[in-house]
Amino acid sequence: MSLKERLEDLEINERTYRELYNSQREAEIQFKKREPETVEEAKQIFEDMKKTPDHHTMLHMYKRAGVEPIKLAKERGITLPTDKPPLDPKTQEALDALQTPINVRAINMRPLRRAAEHGVPVCDFQLRSYSIRNLEFFADFAVRAAYYMGLPARGPIPLPKITERWTVPRSNFIFKKSQENFERVTMRRLVQIQDGHPDVVKAWLAFLTKHQYHGVGMKANIWEYESLDAATNVGVEVKEGEYTGRREKAMLDKVQEILEGQGYKEAMKQYESPVELRP
Repeated sequence: MSLKERLEDLEINERTYRELYNSQREAEIQFKKREPETVEEAKQIFEDMKKTPDHHTMLHMYKRAGVEPIKLAKERGITLPTDKPPLDPKTQEALDALQTPINVRAINMRPLRRAAEHGVPVCDFQLRSYSIRNLEFFADFAVRAAYYMGLPARGPIPLPKITERWTVPRSNFIFKKSQENFERVTMRRLVQIQDGHPDVVKAWLAFLTKHQYHGVGMKANIWEYESLDAATNVGVEVKEGEYTGRREKAMLDKVQEILEGQGYKEAMKQYESPVELRP
C-alpha cells in the first residue's frame, strides 16, 4: 500500500502530514547541531547560554546555585508585571485603620465564658456522634450560644468512648467460619450549665434544637430548685387555670395584662389567623 493510500485509509490530510513531517525533520536537524561532540564544544555552548540565557535555563541555573528568584525580588523591591499597583497612601491608611468586627474575630478565638457565682449545676448537656469533626463543631457552637445568653458553661468535657462490636457470619452451614467483624465508636462531649435560670436554660436548649447539626445527637438532664415555701403547697388541690403558686406567676400576670389591654384588642380586630381551628 502506497503512502497516499495509507493516509486516505487513516483519513489524514496529505498536506497536513507533510507539514508535520517537515517540522519534525527540522527539529531533529537543530537538535543534532546543538548536541556537543566534544568537551570543548560543551563548554563553549555553556558559556554562550550564560551570556544569552532563556527562561528555562535561568531557572535551572538559579536552582543549582541555591537562589530563590521570587524571594530575592521581594527583598530588593522588584515588582512583577502581574503585581497590582500600590494603593494611594491615604486609601491604604484608611484601610489599615479599619478593624474587623469583634464577632468576626471571635470565630478564630476560643469561646468566651461567664464565671459561675455559686457553681450549682442546673443542666448537663451531652452530645454524641460518630464523627469527631461534627461533634467538636457543635460543642463549640453550644458553648458560644451559652455565653451570649448569659449562662455560665463548663466544657466541652470529653467523655469515654462507647465501642460496640459485632461478628456476623457471611454464610451458614459449613461456611460458618467465614465471618465478618463490624465496629461502631460513639464519641461524647459534656457541657454543664451552672447557676442558670431554668427558663433561660430551656430557651438555650430550644435554640440548639432549632440549629441542630447533622450527625450529632443531644441529651439533656435539667435540675430545678424550688424555695422552702414550696413544701407548704404539697398536697394542695390546684384548680385548672390557677397559677398562684407557680414560679412563672409574674410573667403570666404580665401576659394576661397585655391580652386584656385595649390597644391589643383594637390591633387584633381585623387580624385573621392563617390557622384553621377545628373542634
